[in-house]
Formats: sequence, structure tokens, C-alpha cells
Amino acid sequence: MIFINAWSNSVIFITLMLAIAYQFVSSKVAWLIITLLSVIGAILLKNVEQYKLLIGVFVPTVIHVYLFTMIFMLYGAKKSKSVYSYISVALVLLIPIIIINLGLTRGSYLFSDFSKELYLENDFHVLPVSFSKFLGMTDGTEFYFYESIWLKFMIFISFIYCYHYLNWFSKTTVIKWHNMLNKKKIITIAILWFTVIFLYWFDFGLGLLISLFLGFIHVILEFPLNMLSIKELFFSKK
Repeated sequence: MIFINAWSNSVIFITLMLAIAYQFVSSKVAWLIITLLSVIGAILLKNVEQYKLLIGVFVPTVIHVYLFTMIFMLYGAKKSKSVYSYISVALVLLIPIIIINLGLTRGSYLFSDFSKELYLENDFHVLPVSFSKFLGMTDGTEFYFYESIWLKFMIFISFIYCYHYLNWFSKTTVIKWHNMLNKKKIITIAILWFTVIFLYWFDFGLGLLISLFLGFIHVILEFPLNMLSIKELFFSKK
């Protein structure tokens, strides 16, 4: 597991650096230098706790589904000059404040033993624990399903993931990826989707594992779009 984590962190780090370079560098020599430095950096940083926390925990989760989503929305609002788009961004920023101020009493939520075991076995608790420690709200040594603070973190994480997925419906009209679909691609996507659904039915844990792997690939493939949004939003003169 340690090897897999070190390997996956390296993949995220290197591909992220190359996605950034793709937006700002055109020289082949510069590309080779950046690639080499990215590989060296991944090797040298693999045991640094802050690196593992940022690259291994936050980039594929909170940064990807929340920060990058907001940046893309803000980029879309800038292009369209739509007041409603800016309001949407403001609401996404406001929701966490609402969640923090929710009045949750013990017993408000009940989880089955199966759900709790699955949550812990797949290390889903690592994100709220790490995030709460990063924000200075806990010491990062404990996790309880029914404590108010952990319920709020789980609600926040559930919200940002659901919103990220739903946001793809609006992304479709912006990046127009649907225009590249053809019969063969649609059939391939349908087969993949039904396969994952079957795996969930056959073995929920296996289906979840495959979904997490596909999610990992999705994070990496979206880096170029993330960096393009940042470039156009903060570095473009238009």
C-alpha cells in the first residue's frame, strides 16, 4: 500500500506539473527540463508529509472537486459575463459557512454498520481527519461518526462531490466534449457504465474500488482543463 501511495502521488505530481507547463511552455528543451525536474521532485519529496498531504490527499479530493470547480465556474462567468454565474460561485462559497453553522444534535444521523465499515476500510475518514487538522480544528488523531464536527465535515465533502458531478452538465456546453462523441464512443461509455454497475451488484467493495480508480484517472485527465481555466482567468489579458 505504501508503494502504491508513493507511486500514485508521483503520477499526480508529475502530470500536474506537465499540465501547468503545457499552458505556459512551448520549447521542447524546456519541456524536457520540466519533465526531468518533475520526476526528480517526485522522488525527493515522496516521504515529505506536507507533500503527501497536499498531493496525495487534497489535490485529488478537495482541491479537485471544490477549488478547481469554483475556478472553472468563475472562468465561465468571466467569459459569459453572466450575473447568475457569479451568483452561483458566491453560493458555492456560502454553502460551507451554512454547513459550519448547522445545529446538529447527536442522533440526527444514523449509519449502518456496513456503511461505517466500508467508510473506514477504504480510508474515507482520512480526508475529513486531514482536512480538519489542516484547518486547525482538530489534532488529527481521532474520528467519530456521530460527533457534530465530523458530521459537518462529511456533509461538506458530500456536498462538494455531488456539486462537482452535477457541474459537469454545465461544463458540457462550455467545453463541448459532447460534440466529439460518436456511436463507437457512446457504446464504449455505456458498456463501461453497465460494467461498473454490475460490479457494485456483484461485490460492492469491488465496484467502489473500480470507481475510485476511474475517479483517479478522471482527476489526472482534467488537469489540463484546470490549468487552462487558471491561465485564462488570471493570466489572460482578454
